[in-house]
Amino acid sequence: QHMRMYLISCVGILFLYFASPSAFAGAWTLEPKTRQVISTFIIDRADSVFGPDIETGESPNFNKFESGLFIEQGVTQRLTLIGQSAFQTVSFNNGVEQVNFNGFSNSSIGLRYGLFRTDKDAISIETHGIISGGGEDVPDGDLGRGGAAIELRGLYGRNIKWGKLKGFAELQVAGRSRLNSDPVEWRADATTGLHVSEKLLVLAQGFYMQNSATLRDPEDPVFATRSLKGQLSAVYWLKPKYGIQIGGFTSLLGRNVVDEEAFVFGFWQKF
Repeated sequence: QHMRMYLISCVGILFLYFASPSAFAGAWTLEPKTRQVISTFIIDRADSVFGPDIETGESPNFNKFESGLFIEQGVTQRLTLIGQSAFQTVSFNNGVEQVNFNGFSNSSIGLRYGLFRTDKDAISIETHGIISGGGEDVPDGDLGRGGAAIELRGLYGRNIKWGKLKGFAELQVAGRSRLNSDPVEWRADATTGLHVSEKLLVLAQGFYMQNSATLRDPEDPVFATRSLKGQLSAVYWLKPKYGIQIGGFTSLLGRNVVDEEAFVFGFWQKF
């Protein structure tokens, strides 16, 4: 019960995919025969939780290091193939029990299909098949809990201008259904990116998650879970096809989740 209440999955860093330092975010598909590889490293910690009353509660000791790999391949003008996996080292101690883990969390493979695209706007849909690992797989579950899952995601992106600066805004909404009795997870991710120079992109992001048990039984102390995280980061392009990302995220509010703070580093490549 303790682990179900307190051991939370990082909602995941929303990976943004750029064809060049001045181009596109995740709602856009890749050009045919082009490929992008994004390696990420996350150092995550928490020493408090958001309890059922949405106030910071007990004081666990939670630490996680995660190394992730994301690959996407342009297949046609409208279709992009996506693959993702992550390796985790997790330590959790709430004074009652202690858990240590080294291994893989979720891995997934999916497709993004472009429904609509102009010079300013893009609308896409994604579908993913998810394979559970032994790490953090379910936001309100014990390590390794969850099994296989299917996710459907809608994406809308728009190129914007702020004065003389170019950028973009994007919204993604998704539902993830487990192939067992775990509740459905609903997600919404919002991003604004601004090119402050030819080589430097600044990103502001928000990630919201809640599961269907929150709607069904808001008093359920185990399954009723929600989380909102905010992230700030910067991407610096060393070369047109190689960039590094540095930033961090923090929990803004939650229910039955760990109150997290994390440092994020990423290396982006395009082939």
